[in-house]
Amino acid sequence: MVAAITLLAQELSHSTPPVVVQKVDPIYTSEAIAAKLQGDVILSAIIGADGIPSDIHVLRELGKGLDRKAVECLQAWRFKPATNHGEPVASKLTVVINFRLP
Repeated sequence: MVAAITLLAQELSHSTPPVVVQKVDPIYTSEAIAAKLQGDVILSAIIGADGIPSDIHVLRELGKGLDRKAVECLQAWRFKPATNHGEPVASKLTVVINFRLP
């Protein structure tokens, strides 16, 4: 009996994910401070080949105006864009914005 061995070529990954290069902290609303609200807002966004987030959507809300503040926060972030074979490309990203009272 002869055993047959098949070797399959593996494609090396030539892509990288986006990386945050400029991050802005979220700003609390007075309504959320009064309610002592803490938690996370989860957002999805497209990070363009220019590193600028767009098409931002709230996936998980927190309320008291913090969802809007999370979107504004992410709009101010800048990224080193994802790459494919060394070329910058747009990519989808999920971002968690944390709201914690001091």
